[in-house]
Amino acid sequence: MASSKQIGLFACTGIVAGNMMGSGIALLPANLAKIGSISLFGWLITLVGAMSLAFVFARLTTRDPQVGGPIAYAGRLGPAFGFQTAVLYYHANWIGNLADCLAGIAYLSVFFPMLNQPVPAGIASIVIIWIMALVNMMGGNWVSRLTTLGLILVLIPVIGTAVAGWHWFDPAVYQANWNTSGLGDGRAVMHSILICLWAFVGVESAAVSSGLVKNPQRTVPLATLLGTLLAGIVYIMATQVMSGMFPAQTMAHTGAPFAASASMMIGAWAAPVVSAFTAFACLAALGSWMMLVGQAGVRAARDGNFPRIYGEVDSHGVPRKGIILSALKMTALMALMTFLSASGSNTSDIFGDLIGIAVLLTMLPYFYSCVALIRMEGASLRNIVSVCAAVLGCLFCFVALSGADSVKLAATFIISLTILMFYARKQSEHEKAYARLDARNPPVNND
Repeated sequence: MASSKQIGLFACTGIVAGNMMGSGIALLPANLAKIGSISLFGWLITLVGAMSLAFVFARLTTRDPQVGGPIAYAGRLGPAFGFQTAVLYYHANWIGNLADCLAGIAYLSVFFPMLNQPVPAGIASIVIIWIMALVNMMGGNWVSRLTTLGLILVLIPVIGTAVAGWHWFDPAVYQANWNTSGLGDGRAVMHSILICLWAFVGVESAAVSSGLVKNPQRTVPLATLLGTLLAGIVYIMATQVMSGMFPAQTMAHTGAPFAASASMMIGAWAAPVVSAFTAFACLAALGSWMMLVGQAGVRAARDGNFPRIYGEVDSHGVPRKGIILSALKMTALMALMTFLSASGSNTSDIFGDLIGIAVLLTMLPYFYSCVALIRMEGASLRNIVSVCAAVLGCLFCFVALSGADSVKLAATFIISLTILMFYARKQSEHEKAYARLDARNPPVNND
């Protein structure tokens, strides 16, 4: 019998779309304004890649439903890949969670100006981290409710802009904003793809949390495809209409793009309302990502790659101790960032590098999942759709890695190789333990 705390199709779709759009949509128009409306091509290319990954995870979940998503499927390729993916994916996500937290705090500063200061902002972030940890310990149903509500609230101004904004759309402005990057059209599109790729991180959310989902073999594939498609359509419509509403220079320097569009369409009073909606959505997305991290830790512990404490769950499948451990790590990193900011260091740059590396670290787990589908289904004409989706998913990962700057790419490569060093040490310890066990229990000769 399914637990009353498990998640249905609507809520699961909300988690997938909400994890991608919860905080990402808030600043996308400002980020893409630095490239121009030529980013339309970047969106179309990226949507194909994201839907390919969505199909990969949907198919994997249908064929072999596993808690942990990419961690579980990488383990199908070999224990070394499973160990590497567990470490990469888990740590990339809890580090990335701080983006949702800080984005929410930034929007709350509209109402509480003191949050513009590093120390109050850091303290508020830590408080919110623990509030969301407590919400997660109440069960996946509570998290899905908050995420779905946050998605609805953020979609009000976003869809309002995407639909009604065409009344203020000026083709001349759109044309003037076509390529503002200073690069050639090809390079501008490539650069826009990188930004768009980041917006779709979270496509695997339903697969990772399948242990909390009702009827996962049906619900997870549908939620993955529907959530990704919903996010893609909203992204394209909203960002493109805003490219014809504001000059690129204006949009690139605004901290609240949808508050600006609401102010233009409705009036100045709408800006704080939209800011409140966006802040709630960012913080709800934080809760959803914390649930995803907890489930990833459960899978890693069950595979023997993480300490057992990460795999301990209550009667509703909630890893309470794992959630507390991830909250402690987030608290420590937030405290460090607050200290650096208060000491005069440029924390935003440091945080940007951390998030950039965190996103790149998820590309290897995505790649391994695509390879796992090819291995599971086989490269044959009978499975041509799965093979094509997996190949496109691999190309999606290659674009992200090849477009990264040299420092972040080098850091990603070094971290990935270092993890394999730890795996070798772990295997060596296991082999020694087995050798000692064999020495104590020599085989009995019955001759």
